[in-house]
Amino acid sequence: RARTVIHTVVVCRAFDWRHDHRLRRLVSNPDAQVDVTEFETDAVRAILADAGFDPAQLRDRQLALLRLPQNLSLFLEADFDRSKTPAFDTAKQLFDLYWDEKRQAVEERISPSLDNQWLEVMEALCDKMASTQQLSAPREILDVFPTAYVDQLASEGVLAFDGRRYAFGHESFFDYSFARVFIGRQESLASFLKGSEQHLFRRAQVRQVLAYLRDADPARYVQELGALLSDEGIRTHIKDLAFALLAEVTDPNEEEWTLSQQWITPALKAIEEDRPNPDKLSAIAWQRFFGAPSWFEIPDRHGMIEDWLTSGNGRFANLAVNYLGRHQRHSPDRVAALLEPYADRGGEWALRLRSLMEWADHYTSRRFFELFLRLVDNGTLDEAREPIAVNTTFWDMLHDLDENRPEWVPEVLAHRFRRRLAISCAGGRDLRTGKFFNFDQSAAAMFNTSAKHAPAVFVKHVLPVVLEISDSALIDDAPPKRDAVWPFLTKEEHPGGEEACLPELAGALTTLARESVTDLRDVIAGLRRRDTHVANHLLLALYASGAIRYADEAVSLLCDEPWRFECGFSDNSHWCAMEAIRAVVPHCTAENRGRLETVILGYVHPYERTKDGYKRYGYSRFALLSAIPSEFRSPRARARFEELARKFGKPQGEPRGITGGWVKSPIEKDATDQMTDDQWLRAIEKYRSEDRIHFCRDEVKGGAQQLAQQSLEARVKEEPERFARLSLRFPADANPVYLERVLFALKDAPIASDLKLQVCRKAFAESPDRCGQSIADVLGMIEDPLPDAAVYMLHQLATEHEDPVREAWQEDAGGGKPYYNGDIHFNGINTTRGRAADAVRDLILSDPA
Repeated sequence: RARTVIHTVVVCRAFDWRHDHRLRRLVSNPDAQVDVTEFETDAVRAILADAGFDPAQLRDRQLALLRLPQNLSLFLEADFDRSKTPAFDTAKQLFDLYWDEKRQAVEERISPSLDNQWLEVMEALCDKMASTQQLSAPREILDVFPTAYVDQLASEGVLAFDGRRYAFGHESFFDYSFARVFIGRQESLASFLKGSEQHLFRRAQVRQVLAYLRDADPARYVQELGALLSDEGIRTHIKDLAFALLAEVTDPNEEEWTLSQQWITPALKAIEEDRPNPDKLSAIAWQRFFGAPSWFEIPDRHGMIEDWLTSGNGRFANLAVNYLGRHQRHSPDRVAALLEPYADRGGEWALRLRSLMEWADHYTSRRFFELFLRLVDNGTLDEAREPIAVNTTFWDMLHDLDENRPEWVPEVLAHRFRRRLAISCAGGRDLRTGKFFNFDQSAAAMFNTSAKHAPAVFVKHVLPVVLEISDSALIDDAPPKRDAVWPFLTKEEHPGGEEACLPELAGALTTLARESVTDLRDVIAGLRRRDTHVANHLLLALYASGAIRYADEAVSLLCDEPWRFECGFSDNSHWCAMEAIRAVVPHCTAENRGRLETVILGYVHPYERTKDGYKRYGYSRFALLSAIPSEFRSPRARARFEELARKFGKPQGEPRGITGGWVKSPIEKDATDQMTDDQWLRAIEKYRSEDRIHFCRDEVKGGAQQLAQQSLEARVKEEPERFARLSLRFPADANPVYLERVLFALKDAPIASDLKLQVCRKAFAESPDRCGQSIADVLGMIEDPLPDAAVYMLHQLATEHEDPVREAWQEDAGGGKPYYNGDIHFNGINTTRGRAADAVRDLILSDPA
């Protein structure tokens, strides 16, 4: 059967949508809400000009009112005199003008044949609509009035007629007319409401009557509002509406404050006494008051917020901070002023302030932002953000700062890094022993936006702290000196985390150098006097982008200090120097170009002089020569380059950053299956290092670790006796991973116990640290009685070995959870001593005698 889908559209005022739960219940999905937004001011001016008005005659306040489509429509339909500015400052005054203009227009139409019965028609329609709680009335209700008169009301747009029923041309004009008629009768609002069912329809009337009274008769407004709230015959949803109206007035006065205090005082008393508030209306009043932006100034002016802060009552202090957090977005300077005295208090105040900062809009005010920086400096914001999600971080609390104030982001970065540096120094910790950065994609995105839109400010704040960190964590003695914070640089399209500050700093320097506007002499001097890899990396990036300005300076520096050639990324150690050379050579003098060629032709990287690096001899020279455009190479340089090209092929290309893929054995498995014992020994001699070499896009060529795990271990399991005997021939200085993998594969291998013991003795003598666990495993599974030498090995491994070096099961692994879930047994059996103890247990159980 075919299905019929019915779509329902609910149209209502924003106020009713926000404050009537029955309306919101109709559409539960917030994405289904469509706001009918106000016009832009320029659009209002254009519409007014098209209608013959001079927009320049209207004040800003009037234009703001006319941004609401219904007000603008009402204004245009009123057909005001274009030669003078209508006098209105509020919506009520605009409706007053419309009432007067339309009443006069209808009178001019029917005069002198008919009397003007405007007020009588308004009363008849309003009474009928109010009694039936509908927005239209049957045509018969106006039969007592001349048809010609009623027709003129419809012709002027005051009324709308569909042939059977009359309605107001604007629903909002009905609300206004009802309020005007109602007030003229001097009936109290509470009495009117108690005279019938207080359904949803009454809410619009209550709202309009109170709004009208507030403008027309403030004294009666306060009286009516107070009586309505106090009368037990008024339903709660009407009183809730009244509290909402009170909370949304844009300019609350002292009389309204006095009335509000009456209702919020019980709520404050309950907070003071740390108990629930039994007064339901007081709870509603407090809820409406607490979040009302326009009310913030009055309790502040009366000293209420300061009283909460200074009360000494922790509950009031929490209340004050929560209240200030709610209003920080619209009153950031005042919020900052109130909180500044508590910035360095520590203790509970640190927790309160951190909670507020985690949800604030920091871009709203410079004073509030400086309070944030102060809290970064004093450690209040050291802890990670509250766990809104498992991956929330410090930088998440600065949402939208980069979009609104990109020039402020570098200040946060500088303050945060200096704070971290200060903690390390104060605690006597070496920066080389711990991770300095956190992975935080929010930080990377912010740095990128800031460096792009405010490069000069980024360099001003970030460069000094980056150099300070790098200088404090050096791990090399010879230039270019690397540091523990940025030991290796990788070129990533989208660098992640706080470490992205370095590539973004290089990008900001590049932008400034390319623009040729900012004076970078001091920056260059600071970078040149350092012999670190980080400083050289930034300097060469600057030179490459400002090649026209700095060509000869850059070439002279490279010639004077050739160590600067060794500047690049993890997968191309010369790349930064190559880029700088490629950029500056076309712009430098012929003399400097010749000098650079001479220096490059004589340059040899220190690694190329070593036993492991001799096969790469000349490669650095080849790579650097390739950076000189071919048309600028001398015949001598061209000949040398071609000679090196025959040896090395093509120079290594642009760095690709971190690439994924398998780390594979340096020798394919098929080849190892055919290798003789001597070939295995030569391979073990050759592949000593565990370094990995990138050689294609989806694989990485491994070293000793991969050869041992992926190839040797499998062959031991296939031919255990052969490889056990072969392992006894391994060189004493071979990488211990080979022996460790042999032992791992021999644990339950069906070979003679004596042969296993020989391998264990060799491993114990040469590599007890690396092979300790595997030795214990093998000994624990030998069924024959162990000789004293084997028992001694177990004794040493179980009682003297350095592993474990610490009780990790008692330490925080992050997020408040300990390693191994705090289980000492699981921690223990993953250490050498633990595995040896396991072996002793197994041996005792298998042979108690």
